[in-house]
Amino acid sequence: MWHRGRAEHSSRALAGPGISGPRLRIAVIGAGIGGLSAAVALRHAGFEVDVYEQAPELTEVGGGINMAPNAVRILYRLGLREKLDLEAVRPVGTHQRRWQDGRTLQRAPLNPLCEELYGAPHLTVHRADLLSIIASGFPAARIHLGHRVVGFADKGDCVETWFENNARITSDVLIGSDGIHSSVRAALLGEEAPRFAGCVAYRGLVPVERIADLGLEIGTQSWVGPGGHFVQYFVSRARLLNFVGWTEHDIWNREDWTDRATIARALAAFEGWHPQIRRIIRAAETCFV
Repeated sequence: MWHRGRAEHSSRALAGPGISGPRLRIAVIGAGIGGLSAAVALRHAGFEVDVYEQAPELTEVGGGINMAPNAVRILYRLGLREKLDLEAVRPVGTHQRRWQDGRTLQRAPLNPLCEELYGAPHLTVHRADLLSIIASGFPAARIHLGHRVVGFADKGDCVETWFENNARITSDVLIGSDGIHSSVRAALLGEEAPRFAGCVAYRGLVPVERIADLGLEIGTQSWVGPGGHFVQYFVSRARLLNFVGWTEHDIWNREDWTDRATIARALAAFEGWHPQIRRIIRAAETCFV
C-alpha cells in the first residue's frame, strides 16, 4: 500500500462514515478476490474507491476454495450472504483418510456446528463463483478494465498512477492487489522471484454425474500418504467435485496457474493410492498442474 506522506493531511486520511471532511480516494490495483474484497469493504466504510484491472474482463482461474467461518462472516457483513449461500456448498464435515486403504484417521463436524459456534458456516466455493459474488457488491462502473500499471509516484498531497493505455489517475491511497507478480509491490520493495516450495499440485473439476456411483458425502475428504496428499470437496451448488493433489518434487520449470497436465501424468503421481482417488482423477475433464 502507498499513501500520501505529509503529516498535515493525516486528519483527512481518516475521513469515513460519521467523520467530517473530504472522503479518502482509494485506488485498488487488481480485481481478483483480494482486490475486490478490499474495494467492497472500503466502500462499505464510506470511502471513494475505484478498481483498476489489467485484464479486459473479470475472470478467475483455478478450482475450489475452502472458506472458514471468519472469512464467510466478513462477506456476510458486506451484504453478500444471499448469493454466497446460493452458489457455495456447506460441507457436513471433514474426513481424513489413509492413502492406500482408505482407513479413517480423523473426522470432525463442520456444519451446522460452525455456524452455532462462530456465527457463520464453513463453505466450499468455486473461485470463479466467489469472484462473481464479490464483484456483485461493487459498482461495475468503478471497475476499470484494461488498465495495466506502468508506474506511480508520491506527489506529496496525492499518489499519481499511470497505465499502459496512457490513462493517469490521482488518489490518496494506492493498494496493490495485483497478485504474485505485483507491479506495485515490485516498485515499493524491489523485484523478487517466487521461490519453489518443493511440491506441485494437480487440480481438476469433475461433473458429479460422472462419479455418482461413489456415493460421496457432501464434505471434505483429505487423503494423506507418502510424499503427498489429496483433497476433494464439492463446489458450484454441488454440481462439481473439486480435487487437488500435492506431491513432492525436486525441481519446477514453470510457474503458472493454468499449466495443463495430462490425466495420465496425474494418475502416475498417485500410483498405488486408493482406487477412489484414481477414479476421481480419471473422471476429470481437464487437469492442471
